[in-house]
Amino acid sequence: MRQVRLSRLALWYRAMRVPYFTGAAMAVVCGAAAAYYDKGAVKISFFLVALVGAVSIHAASNIINDYFDYKNGCDANNCVRGALNGGSRVIVDGLLSAEAMRRGAAVTYGIGIVCGLYLALSLGRSGWVLLLFGLAGLFISYGYTSPWPFLAGRGLGEVGLGLAIGIIPVMGTYFVLTKSASWTAFLGGLPVSGLMAACLWINEFPDAESDLAMKKRNAVVRLGRRRARYVYYALLAVIYLAPAVGVLAGVLPPWVLLSWVLLPFAFRAAVTLHRHYDEPAALLPAQITTLRLHLATGALMTAGLLLGKLAR
Repeated sequence: MRQVRLSRLALWYRAMRVPYFTGAAMAVVCGAAAAYYDKGAVKISFFLVALVGAVSIHAASNIINDYFDYKNGCDANNCVRGALNGGSRVIVDGLLSAEAMRRGAAVTYGIGIVCGLYLALSLGRSGWVLLLFGLAGLFISYGYTSPWPFLAGRGLGEVGLGLAIGIIPVMGTYFVLTKSASWTAFLGGLPVSGLMAACLWINEFPDAESDLAMKKRNAVVRLGRRRARYVYYALLAVIYLAPAVGVLAGVLPPWVLLSWVLLPFAFRAAVTLHRHYDEPAALLPAQITTLRLHLATGALMTAGLLLGKLAR
């Protein structure tokens, strides 16, 4: 019985794509760090509820995206699935049923919604602002691969998920903790949001042919892989210029420029993409580096905000 339970747990670990939870978690952490930098003490209970809610919505997004990609045939017809692209394939491989995945998405969405409602009610009259953040995140999360609005097939998915697992939870967390908005949170969270979009962007290169065959015309498919490389470079430029803009504008402490120590790794990922954009196996190191850059950059931005507060 113990082995069966562990096996089932491992299946859901794979289905939810748990390693990617760093996306939502780091966004909440950055939002809290920005709130601490601007306002001082933060309410830990609100932070923890926001963290659970954001991670739950992220889990639900991963599950429901796999469900719809199975329904529309994208996963079944993808012959170049890699470690970081092509979904979890738990349905295609017969490990979990489509119905089980649909129920799993409902449960994780439910947890996230309950967390959001609790925080909105706790904020009193200003809670409606948080509800707007939450509704926007839910719409993008569910609509990424759903039959409508099918953001991924309209070339809007990359920007959408960058917002839903980046700026929206960063700004939402900041608002929960301060009942306000600020350029500190926006510019401090922009690298996290941009890197989430960059992760999704580079992971779409290996899937481009199968996505085109199934009429999933995401932005990489629409541009073509050769031209789509330059959007990745632009994302990296925005990601590492945003902290400098914040410092020059006086809304971020100079400590956030610690994130620039990662520039050589970003440059290496860009070079790998430039050379191997149509070679899925050779592109894997750049995909892995982009994912690691998300976590490392978010951690250094957070550290920079905390050090800036201590140095005041």
